[in-house]
Amino acid sequence: MKLDLGTTWGKKLAGRVNGFEFEVGVLEDKPHYDPVETKMFGEAQTKNYAGGPARKQTRTAGPLTTAEVLIENMKRMNINILLRPFQEKNSDILKFTDAFLKLVVRRPGINIKRVENLLQAIVRNPILRQEYGENSAATADAKGFNRKLIDTAQMFKAIQARVTKRG
Repeated sequence: MKLDLGTTWGKKLAGRVNGFEFEVGVLEDKPHYDPVETKMFGEAQTKNYAGGPARKQTRTAGPLTTAEVLIENMKRMNINILLRPFQEKNSDILKFTDAFLKLVVRRPGINIKRVENLLQAIVRNPILRQEYGENSAATADAKGFNRKLIDTAQMFKAIQARVTKRG
């Protein structure tokens, strides 16, 4: 059996796909607040965030903004954590692609917010899975836990995704 969809259908689908724009990163830059310091031989003041510990934050803004903290971390690690996840095939990308194509063909039950959440997960999940390594022993001791790229979780929370439909 041969199925011929014709050129009109292909052009229409390509037009729908190209009608979307994606952004992921720190989309709203804010001050980055200092963590609550742990007293000598004291217990770290932590909260639970994204399935693990994160230090509580003070009301004192540090010298850098949240976006600058992200940039400094990427320089220090020599890894672009915003692009690297898109360079490999994984389940997060497959879920995003599936949901995006369902959105393009206007399948019921799929909305832009779902696609944004999946796009955001592509960048955030490698951080949660600790794919970028562990903290040094000194850093882990100072924080009270070992989660690289998550201290007060401000930078992690600031990594957002936006999908906009043009025209």
